[in-house]
Amino acid sequence: MRYFIPTFIIIVVSIVSILGYRGSLSKNTPIEVFPDMDRQAKYKSQTKNTFFTDGKADRLPIRGTAIRGNLITQDNVFSTKPSFQSEVVKTGKLENGDWVQKIPDEINIDLALMRLGKEKYDIHCAICHGKYGSGKGVISYFGVAPRNLSDSSQSGTYLESASPWSDGQIYNAISMGSASGIMLGLKDKLTPQERWAIVLYLRSLQSFVSEATNNGGKKS
Repeated sequence: MRYFIPTFIIIVVSIVSILGYRGSLSKNTPIEVFPDMDRQAKYKSQTKNTFFTDGKADRLPIRGTAIRGNLITQDNVFSTKPSFQSEVVKTGKLENGDWVQKIPDEINIDLALMRLGKEKYDIHCAICHGKYGSGKGVISYFGVAPRNLSDSSQSGTYLESASPWSDGQIYNAISMGSASGIMLGLKDKLTPQERWAIVLYLRSLQSFVSEATNNGGKKS
């Protein structure tokens, strides 16, 4: 009992000291036990910085930097002649809300687009869906079962819609991810051009697997 009263007083004083004056106004400088980085040695946006020859604090990303966040419109921000893609290209849908069946004509399909699609697929998709889209990526060895994208007949289960896949549905799945939430969308990491490039490359994988299957796995 001899320790109870002193302990009780210490607890009450501590509680009042910490919570009792929260929200009250004062002109005195607050005592900061943990500053929480309220004051930092940094340059704010749109300010001068004599360290750089152009005197600007704002810097463009270093060439080759991995994209974090949405930089899709960066070229238009710094361009004197900005160009904007149509809603069909950006969403994969027509004006009436239907999915586009094929890659929009606005996207120039050539070998460069195919190479771009392979590059982005290998970076963002192969780890789950495998090199050839079979669903045998690295994570398949840890109890996760990614979809077999090389078989277009499975599109009804993957996109929760009727077969066959449309290019617009594939584009939307890449952009928004799966409805189950297992696959996250890549719209903040890939431009519309890059997403359509993956659609093109995925179609080539389906064609390759279909031809190999029809030939009994033998190369012609």
